[in-house]
Amino acid sequence: MTPRTGEDEPTAEGDPLWAPLVGVTGRRYAGATLFPQYPAMWDGVFVDVGVQLYARNIAAAGGMTVFLPRDSSAEALVQRLDAVVLSGGADIHPRFYGGRVTADTTPLDAEQDEFDMAIVRAAIARGIPVLGTCRGHEVLNVALGGTVYDHHLPGHERRDQAAALPAHEVNFVEGTTLHSLYGKRAQVNSMHHMAVDAVAPGVRVAGRSDDGLVEAIECVGHDVLGVQWHPEAHAAPDPAFRWLVERARARASASAAHTPA
Repeated sequence: MTPRTGEDEPTAEGDPLWAPLVGVTGRRYAGATLFPQYPAMWDGVFVDVGVQLYARNIAAAGGMTVFLPRDSSAEALVQRLDAVVLSGGADIHPRFYGGRVTADTTPLDAEQDEFDMAIVRAAIARGIPVLGTCRGHEVLNVALGGTVYDHHLPGHERRDQAAALPAHEVNFVEGTTLHSLYGKRAQVNSMHHMAVDAVAPGVRVAGRSDDGLVEAIECVGHDVLGVQWHPEAHAAPDPAFRWLVERARARASASAAHTPA
């Protein structure tokens, strides 16, 4: 775990010195796309983008956030982390799950897909907790051998309203971690374009919407959750982020207890 710099910065759990370091994935854009008024200056320059809402939830739960650029080794990055969040974003390239490009496919970035899936595998191998949100939920499933729909059931891509507003309910499976966090049912937002189809080996469905779409998954035997909605847009700290930081802290404490003095 990563030490804080002063005793006047307590975490949400009251620990004044230590906070789990949580790596969050993002997305890369061409600079000229973000700043079209200066095409010459930004020609060939790329900008990595992370959504502040993730850092807000992680901080509220007692953790600290670090952005994960894809220029470094996924395995090396994960060795420095206590937990990982796979953020939302664009569609996964169909070549990773045997799909096809359609008229509904968003702009693709196979290099980001490869990096995010490498982060998943490295984090699971190291045994640190993982939370996938929206695209990250889909990346998690594909990285472990599952598939996604090229275009999911209608009524889920609700981008006509604020992210903080609920769009539908999710029904959680009793006995799952997500059921313990959210209860039997929860209201969630819904802005996704793709969705989980065949669930990967070693992964179980933890929640579905009323129309049967897979909305939540868990990796059996690991602290790994995927949710199809954007919990970072809910009131902080959302239960999923609190779970992530608590599991990271518990793992680090257990490791420290078994480390020779």
